[in-house]
Amino acid sequence: MVKYHLSWAACVKHFAVNNQELNRFGADVEMDERTLREIYLPGFEATVKAGEVLTVMGAYNKFRGQYCCHHEYLVNDILKTEWDFKGTYISDWSGVHSTPEAVEFGMDLEMGTCRPYDDYYLDAGFRQGLESGVYREDQLNDKVRRNLRTLYLAGAFDAERKPGARNTPEHQATARETAREAMVLLKNDDSVLPLNPKAIKKLAVIGKNAVAKHSNGGHSSAVKCLYEVTPLEGIRQYLGDTVEVVYEPGYSDGEAGLSAIPTEYLATVDEGWGVKGWSVSYYANQKFEGPVVFSEYTELPRFKREDFVAPEGIDSYSHSAVYRAKLKVPETGDYLLTVVTDGSVCLKVDGAEQINATGLTQCEKRQVTCHFEVGKTYELELSYKCGEPMYCFYFGWVPCWENEAAHSEEFSNALALAQDADAVIFCGGLTHRNDLEGQDRHHLALPDEQDVLIEALLQVNPNTVITLVGGSPVQMPWIEQAKSVLWMWYAGMEGGHAAAELLFGAASPSGRLPVTFPNSLEESPAHKLGSYEFDKSVYSEGLQVGYLYYSTHSIQPLFAFGNGLSYAEFEYENLQLLAGEGDAAVTATLDVRNIGSRAGKEVVQLYLQDVEASVFRPKIELKGFEKIELAPGETQQLSFELTARDLSFYDVDARAWKAEPGEFIVHIGRSSVDLRLSQSIVLEIH
Repeated sequence: MVKYHLSWAACVKHFAVNNQELNRFGADVEMDERTLREIYLPGFEATVKAGEVLTVMGAYNKFRGQYCCHHEYLVNDILKTEWDFKGTYISDWSGVHSTPEAVEFGMDLEMGTCRPYDDYYLDAGFRQGLESGVYREDQLNDKVRRNLRTLYLAGAFDAERKPGARNTPEHQATARETAREAMVLLKNDDSVLPLNPKAIKKLAVIGKNAVAKHSNGGHSSAVKCLYEVTPLEGIRQYLGDTVEVVYEPGYSDGEAGLSAIPTEYLATVDEGWGVKGWSVSYYANQKFEGPVVFSEYTELPRFKREDFVAPEGIDSYSHSAVYRAKLKVPETGDYLLTVVTDGSVCLKVDGAEQINATGLTQCEKRQVTCHFEVGKTYELELSYKCGEPMYCFYFGWVPCWENEAAHSEEFSNALALAQDADAVIFCGGLTHRNDLEGQDRHHLALPDEQDVLIEALLQVNPNTVITLVGGSPVQMPWIEQAKSVLWMWYAGMEGGHAAAELLFGAASPSGRLPVTFPNSLEESPAHKLGSYEFDKSVYSEGLQVGYLYYSTHSIQPLFAFGNGLSYAEFEYENLQLLAGEGDAAVTATLDVRNIGSRAGKEVVQLYLQDVEASVFRPKIELKGFEKIELAPGETQQLSFELTARDLSFYDVDARAWKAEPGEFIVHIGRSSVDLRLSQSIVLEIH
């Protein structure tokens, strides 16, 4: 029972098996019951039973043929009956597809803004059904009761509810601590990190992510930070004037080589202002149909979700637009026209289609070479259709008198800077052009030819520190040459400060990978064993996902689940197992000692192996972990309790969790591949 009023209500999403964006609104997911119960539902179950969460959001996709936002088995049978969830089940934005199913199968609050209010499935259709007797009053009462309960527990009816606060010093400290605790030191050969500021006169910081801000991108993951400290800002503030910190981007981002066509070569004139540019017409749909809602002139055709200010009458997530201009070139020759987009963009020259980028789910570059002659006028038309997943389009040219390799100067400058510096930090990785809602990445390679730059930097300075931003794994073809790699995730408003503290040793890294980094996409079990199709995805890999697959088949990934290094050094010893009674089936104790010269935090992980089972079980399964902080020389005893549920697999026939008697091995380690202690125990389970 929730024993106190909150001032907010957490929402757990997306329920359930929501793991691909190829067809996010309609893909049907199939999997066996054990996989559902052992892999994809435990996290939700814990938030309901242990976390007492107040709201759960349904997923867009289907599961076994029925939409998750109104799913009889997932919502009525499991969430609300089996787990006894008392809160509000809400839809993802416009995720409801049927009034009868929404009424019958657990949808409590339909969310969306994409149609008139009366057209929503739980509005007019539900109301008319109640009035006609199709639906029962107790169905309405249950939905109302759940919504009111959530509002009550969130303090919405509290007359003395206190106003909240934001961006307080406490919030900032928490943001910095969270970022610092999450960053993962993946490699640190020869103890390259931490860097010693006293040994550095000039520090070269190279890479676009040193200055990029990410918090306001990624669609629904966007956060409206009042500020965001970039890695370069954090490094400069940490070092002050004791070290000269110089910066070069080193590579071009999504607008690589996209120089705008100078307006002096355009003959289109804004009649109101008399300036040259592009005319642009906006339509209130994605089909270029109906009246033009808004028109204006601009110097550059461009759309970027986070910067777009929608004209009145235009939905920033659903519209279309056409840019038009008349081009007169100053020199006869071949001109390279380029579009970079993750959406639907079409380029026409004199009415003839030159580029047609449609159906993209990730940023791609499309180019065409056009021969233009002096004295002629060319009609350019650039159109795009903006749907919810679309993030950007950029347009530009390389005129006949310029070198196409636009990145060469940035690349050369970066290498020259690295050669002249005492230490080098590369800050690259992904951005929300790659990691964002509504799109799946097509590959694991770093974008913008970063791998080429990293390899060149390592040639110039073998001690170059590689720091990478990202929310999902990447390949690292240069990993054997690199001595140190720090994975920074998307670190939020205080990320730059946190990164600097770790890079220069004010704090010791203590993050661990919550996922496996594969060597290649093809190696990943979801792609090697399962299917990834537009209409249906069959999870035929079953239980063999992530480290469960790699450990079972003794495959060494790029970086293992649970991996993460520290500047401190820890020793594990004295593992003891004791069979318990009641819910505590096994108690495992051990000692952890800091044998290094500096304080640090360690994440101690417990993996369980069922030596012989009547069904397939992965070789090891994570059953517990604890993060502790130890001073040099300090020892701490840890205790883990394994319950009957921890020992169990889901018995499909009995529709219950089942633990079998026999031998179990408890492994204790720093990651799924770095297991320091192991001990077996034979259990008599009745």
